[in-house]
Order: sequence, then C-alpha cells, then structure tokens
Amino acid sequence: MEPKFFAFLMLTFGMISSTPACAAITGDLDGDRIVSEKELSDLILDHPDASPALSSHIELANLRAASHIHAYYPRTIAGSSGEEITIYEPVRRIVPLTSDGAEVIRSLGATNDVVGVGTGIAEDDFFYEFADTKTVGKWNNPDCEMILALDPDIVLAYSKWPGKDKLEDKIGETDITVVRLNFYTPETMTSDVQKLGVLLEREEKAQELADFYQHYMDLVGGRVSTLHEEKSVYIECYSDFKTVSIGSGGHQMCMMAGGRNIAGDLIGEYPKVDPEWVIAQNPDVVIKAVSRSYDDPDEPETILNGIIKRPGWDVMDAIENGQIHLLMADIYTGPRYIIGVVYMAQWIYPDLFADLDPAGIHQEYLRRFQGTEMQDKIFVYP
Repeated sequence: MEPKFFAFLMLTFGMISSTPACAAITGDLDGDRIVSEKELSDLILDHPDASPALSSHIELANLRAASHIHAYYPRTIAGSSGEEITIYEPVRRIVPLTSDGAEVIRSLGATNDVVGVGTGIAEDDFFYEFADTKTVGKWNNPDCEMILALDPDIVLAYSKWPGKDKLEDKIGETDITVVRLNFYTPETMTSDVQKLGVLLEREEKAQELADFYQHYMDLVGGRVSTLHEEKSVYIECYSDFKTVSIGSGGHQMCMMAGGRNIAGDLIGEYPKVDPEWVIAQNPDVVIKAVSRSYDDPDEPETILNGIIKRPGWDVMDAIENGQIHLLMADIYTGPRYIIGVVYMAQWIYPDLFADLDPAGIHQEYLRRFQGTEMQDKIFVYP
C-alpha cells in the first residue's frame, strides 16, 4: 500500500492516536500541522482509488475538512499581553474559565462548543445553559487534571490570571491552546472580541458586536467632546477606599463618559486612598462599584446609606447634590461595559444625556447578543 494512501486510511478511520499530545489534523500527512497544497492534492488524487469497502461519506467528509483547513488555517492572533496564539484547525471544544469569556462566547453563538467552564460560570444564573456543564475549578486556580480529561481545543483565560504555573505548565506538551484575552478592559474590548471571532471563525458575529459597542461609544464620545469643562468623579471599587487609576477598566469607563477621574494620576491601577483625601478632592460625582446585582432594593440602599454617612463626607458636593450612585458588576467593565458607560455619562451630565435610555440599551444587548431578556435585578441604584 502506498504511504500516502495509508495515511489517508488512517485519517478516515481515526487510526491516528487521539491523545492530546499527538492529535492528528485532518489532511496533515507529514505531521507539521499544516495541510499543504500538495497534501490536499494527494488526498484528492488518491480518493477515487480507495477501497470500495470504505464509506464514501466519510471519505468526502474528511476531504472537505482537509480542504477547509488548507484554505483557512493556521489562524494567528495576538493575546492580551502581546503573545502570539496560533491554532491549526477549527475549534470544536472550548473551556472558558471566566464569565467575561463565557459571555462573549455566547454573543458569538458558540455555546454549543463549550465542554467545560469555570466554577463561577456554572453557579451564575445568567449562564443557565452551563448549569450542568463540567466544571474545571476557579477562574484563577483551575483544575488542570479536569481540563486534560475534557481535552478542549482552547482554554480561555485572562492575560494575568491564572499564572502560567497554574495553567500552561500543568497542561504540558498537549495540543490544548491557552487563549488569554481579557474581555474586561473597555479600551481593548472590541479588538478582543474580533480576535476571538477569528479563532472561532465567527468574524461576522464579532463585527456585529464590535459595531454595537462603537455605535454607542461614538454617540457618547461625540457629545462629551463638546464639553468645555469636565466634572470630577470618584470611583470606588468593590473594596472600600480602593479606587481606579490609569490602566484599569473603571478609569477607562470614566474617561469615556466624559468625567475627570480624581485618582487618575495616582500610582497603580487600583490604588488605596484615605477618606480625608477624597473629601479634600470634593468630587462632583461618586460612583461605587458593587460586586453583584441585587433582587432586593434594601441591600443597595444599605450600601448607599453607609457611604453617605461616612464621617465628614456630608460636606462633599456629590453628597449634598445627591450625586452618589451604585453600579453593579454586571455592567461595570466586562462585556457589558458600554451599558455602564452610558449610565455614567447620564449621571455625570444629566442634561446632556437626558434622552438616552441605558436600561433600553441593556435590553437591546441582551436580546441581540445573549438571546435573553433583562433579568429582574437591580443593576444601578438609585
């Protein structure tokens, strides 16, 4: 039997080992992970000579797969830290570790390819379709043995977390590709979405989502560009007196909404500040990020009152003018950051953005990209 035809038989019947370390790429006869023009031609030329006992359906399916891989692969993108990421065949099995990644996967219509998720995703009612999906541990400390057992094509993680010692080093020499894209930084959201679209062959859907972001960014950006003076804003993270500076998603959202972040010049992305420092800055608007949305208004009301009653804060303009707002994590950075930006813009410049309906924009996003309706939850307060 000729070597080329023997290789074709192996591809047709799956005789090549399917273990992650040496998984075969359909049509790759020399093991270089590329389906060259010569390899594809050889398979096509050998096809009519195949044994009558072979299923022509299987033969044609493999030829079509090899042709597709030859035409469209490999595909290479730059990860969020600038590292080169290359895949050599269509992605059919995905494990997202982060809820941000899972949300974008859903926006791109690829949920059926998810074979495992981070624990937090499975426990989140928003991701109802993943409630019974295999879990692989926390987003920053995954169970790599479970990941290996699921044998995904890609694992989707943040650029910084988990560390390589907790992910890549434990996966070892396999064909599993770690894709590190953040999906929480507004400044790079559009490019991150488009990059995942390239890897999943869902460029059109990724562009649709990117256009959605750009439409509302242009709308907000066009109006704030006419401002002669920016209002000052204090943004507080989930932890009390931890704020945001250059490099953080919260800072980027504030800038996009036309505000002047009073902590924008401080060192570090999430610096800690003193209560007295905030009082001295006397911000026009205070925005507190809250780690989750709520069903009961009594809970955010308690948080709001706790901020208002902080010693000495009653003299600040934001408190006196009732310009203190809670922004829940669902729309604070992450794939729904644009909703938070519109809310911020309306809070900071109520007259300029009085005609906008942030809740309606949120509903539009959920219907178009998440296939769901607005949850009966509190996303902003009051």
